[in-house]
Amino acid sequence: MAIQTDVRNYLDRLIATLERLPTDAIEHLSQMLYRAYCDGKQVFILGNGGSASTASHMACDLGRNTIAPNMRRFRVMSLNDNIPLLTALSNDLGYENVFAEQLQNLIRPGDVLIVLSGSGDSTNVVKAMEYARSQSAEVAALLGFGGGRAAAIADLTVLVDSEDYGVIEDAHLVINHVLVEHFRERLAAEHPWSV
Repeated sequence: MAIQTDVRNYLDRLIATLERLPTDAIEHLSQMLYRAYCDGKQVFILGNGGSASTASHMACDLGRNTIAPNMRRFRVMSLNDNIPLLTALSNDLGYENVFAEQLQNLIRPGDVLIVLSGSGDSTNVVKAMEYARSQSAEVAALLGFGGGRAAAIADLTVLVDSEDYGVIEDAHLVINHVLVEHFRERLAAEHPWSV
């Protein structure tokens, strides 16, 4: 089989999925993030595997690519990025606790947790969501497949209508870039940090 056929097949699946993205849920997520920004709340992002890299990418983009000089920045961090802490928690307390244990040190009422997961069924993701909810934080989940257990816990679910991990992960990254572009323009126009 020629690679051109594989390229076309993948792109067709990706494009069809992107056209079905739930724009109303993405709008709701943007409002959740905007409230956090205006109120000086912390945003935490996490995921496993490919979703871990998207979580890091999203934290980087929201923290840096949404602002111009003299603008207050998003308070945002990825819980995937402290490798020594991840391995210590995994070794000592089990991998299922690596995110919830970090949140015990950090999360406060009104903060926002964003989880990225293809299946929505990873125990470490679910435990982090449950802990965040117990602390009166808002929880958003970018998911795929049917949403799994995470969809039932989240305050907001952005469900990518696909059962293809690659397409789901690509769509999550597209959502990130849409949000970053939106905030770069909105924050520059509205100046909410100066109110």
